Amino acid sequence: MKKLTVHIQAELEVPDDWEIVEHGPGIRVLKIGENYVDFDIAPLATECSDPDEAEWSDEDEELTSRILDAVTGIDVELSID
Repeated sequence: MKKLTVHIQAELEVPDDWEIVEHGPGIRVLKIGENYVDFDIAPLATECSDPDEAEWSDEDEELTSRILDAVTGIDVELSID
């Protein structure tokens, strides 16, 4: 087996009323109104080889499950500046 490392960094412009809160021991999440939001990896796939025609989705549940089953660790860090 090989090890694949995926680094994903996203920057969002969010309204002032969205905040980062503790949700359980050591778990920081985004609070939007009454909702608590965490970020996770969501693999998207397509069967189309033409990049101009490709439609990416996670609808192939079996493939998505195989990919997520391969995840051995994930770390999410949230900050608001």
